[in-house]
Amino acid sequence: MNDTPDLTELHGPATHDALANAWRSWGRLDEHVIGHLVNPSFMGGPRWPGLRQAHVIARRDDALLVASDGLADPIEWTDAPPSNGFGVEVYGIAEGLPTDADTMTVAATWLTRMVMTVSNTVAGNGTRFLDMLEHYGSLTMDLPGVVLPDEAIAFTGDGRDPCVLLGLDHTEIPTTIDGPLSTIRLVNVKLLTAAEADYCVQGTTGVAEARGELARLLKTRPNPLRSSLDRQSVV
Repeated sequence: MNDTPDLTELHGPATHDALANAWRSWGRLDEHVIGHLVNPSFMGGPRWPGLRQAHVIARRDDALLVASDGLADPIEWTDAPPSNGFGVEVYGIAEGLPTDADTMTVAATWLTRMVMTVSNTVAGNGTRFLDMLEHYGSLTMDLPGVVLPDEAIAFTGDGRDPCVLLGLDHTEIPTTIDGPLSTIRLVNVKLLTAAEADYCVQGTTGVAEARGELARLLKTRPNPLRSSLDRQSVV
């Protein structure tokens, strides 16, 4: 019988505490998490580092935060030192949603669906996701299957899929935190208007430069990390 603690037993609690403290620095962190009755990785879904797929909820009086919880779980590699999973957790903040809603109601919102879709895309790419984000500075991603309310016409255009900007930073949330095994990057998911999404693709200065200019413009507005279906486009 092997009594040696495994990596999760050794470093899981410290990982949880580091992330919980980051979200608590923003708002009131719920005790209950958004989870699955059956782990999606057992049904052909992307594999998260510790096979634990969850999302946490934090609240302020004027906004909700939903974040992945498990992408940075401790993991052992055959060709690299142990790390905090893929070195990342993703989150979105939304205004205009009921901040006193119960867990199931929050789970059904466009905010949660948006963050979940990005979470699984990150899991599907593994450590390559953070490599791409650090190389390009920011990324955009279309979200097929994420349905926004009918009134969100500015974000869906002529029936297009919602698009998000990944990697916007601001003092409202720390960009990185120290995990027990490695640094964990907290990646913002920002819902873009259709015009902003088109700008990133069709910008005359090139895609990467257009994303950078869009990020600069977004940060001239109040609360740039937050998504809202009432937000006016910056382009």
